[in-house]
Amino acid sequence: MKKNYFSTLLIVFIISLYTNSIFAQGGQINLNKLIEETQKLSEGANEMTIVWWIPEEFWIASFSQDTSITKTQIEEFLKILRPFTVVVVVDGTVGAFGGITYRTESTIRADVEIKDSKGISYRPISGDEIDSDAQNFLSMMKPVFVNMLGQMGENMHFILFPSMNKTGQNITNPMEEGSFSVMIGEREFKWRLPLGSLLPLKMCPKCGEKLIGSYKFCPWDGTKL
Repeated sequence: MKKNYFSTLLIVFIISLYTNSIFAQGGQINLNKLIEETQKLSEGANEMTIVWWIPEEFWIASFSQDTSITKTQIEEFLKILRPFTVVVVVDGTVGAFGGITYRTESTIRADVEIKDSKGISYRPISGDEIDSDAQNFLSMMKPVFVNMLGQMGENMHFILFPSMNKTGQNITNPMEEGSFSVMIGEREFKWRLPLGSLLPLKMCPKCGEKLIGSYKFCPWDGTKL
């Protein structure tokens, strides 16, 4: 029963990746922009590295477009992943002739961590600390990426971190001001929050330009928003 439920969610997830805008939480979210904001690419020479932070709002937006999935079902799913900060990592080196040598999940896990806005580091959660429902869902995600992206998908690894610090505060909150980084060795992939794709557009009172919701000043004339 639960496997069929997860399969249904995966189908909706795949469809959502090909949909530009969907309605969720009473407003319109451009899923392409959300994915763009939550993915970071390496700028290093000869590196093929993608770090994709998948916040809860992504799943809500993906599943809310299917009226056959109830709010209760969505909430049941969110409860499974809510204890975790979900990050997908693919890390490879491009050879002289364009071939990519990918790092294994174990080597990535050995030197990946999250740093919150205060500089506190968090290591990945080990497999024996992840409950069976979460493990089942993540194992079902693997072939989805393989079918969509081939060898790259085969080397996309889900890394789970804690969602809260010791005081019970969210390490990452896409709706509140702050920042966090995913570190792979000495390489830093940083997010500044909140995510503009989740906020209503703002309008500059001076020039009338529509702007990303996270902007504090108009980039065209410097007017405070």
